[in-house]
Amino acid sequence: MESMSPGIRNRIRGLACCDRLLLLLTGGWSIVGFPANYFRGHGLGDGTGQFWTLLAMILWAAIAGVIAYSLLRQQRRPADYGFSFKSGGVASLAILALIHVYLVISGKFVLSATESYLWSALGAFMEELAFRVIAIDKFILLVDGIKAKAFWAILASSALFLFPHITSKSPSQLQGIFLASLILGYVYYKSRSILLPAWIHGIANAGYLGGILIAALYCLISFADCAIWSWNKHTPATADASRNI
Repeated sequence: MESMSPGIRNRIRGLACCDRLLLLLTGGWSIVGFPANYFRGHGLGDGTGQFWTLLAMILWAAIAGVIAYSLLRQQRRPADYGFSFKSGGVASLAILALIHVYLVISGKFVLSATESYLWSALGAFMEELAFRVIAIDKFILLVDGIKAKAFWAILASSALFLFPHITSKSPSQLQGIFLASLILGYVYYKSRSILLPAWIHGIANAGYLGGILIAALYCLISFADCAIWSWNKHTPATADASRNI
């Protein structure tokens, strides 16, 4: 253990500044969510409860801001944050389409959601972004060299995701949340896209419409990612050709 600790510290230092900040914000969000969910789950909307909820939302906004900064100023691709249509995105869409065809045929397809449902779906999207993409990818880097590092990274991210739910869920619900988190983490790791995990999480929180909106958002970003990547791929060759002339 003594020899591992300096190695992990060195790996943390080796992460890019944005990656270290994102990992810190994700951990902070998990910790802050513990009291925030307690007050919300027990119907305590007093000043203290509102403070913790507001703090969680600030961390949520900070994560989105850091990601936006890295995409705009550090030339990172949306695929670096799971917004990818490759290796799993098409399969995810096919599954999504089949499920919705079944819902339409069976008469269970619902196109109605309240504002709170839509807000819940957005929360699911952010949780997948933080606890699946950021946490799993960064944990894999931190435990590099350890056997079954992906398993330990998914397990650690699932524990991080479970922590804020402890104060507002029953033991049986916590078991389901942890198991679902392991499954969603595995799906993300294998596909490198959080299209399907985000849809499953969103539809669980917000109903069918919330899941559709999140899936549509991912589709738009994925298509944009492919278009931008293709354009950037051809730009250097054009520039080199002009310099040779």
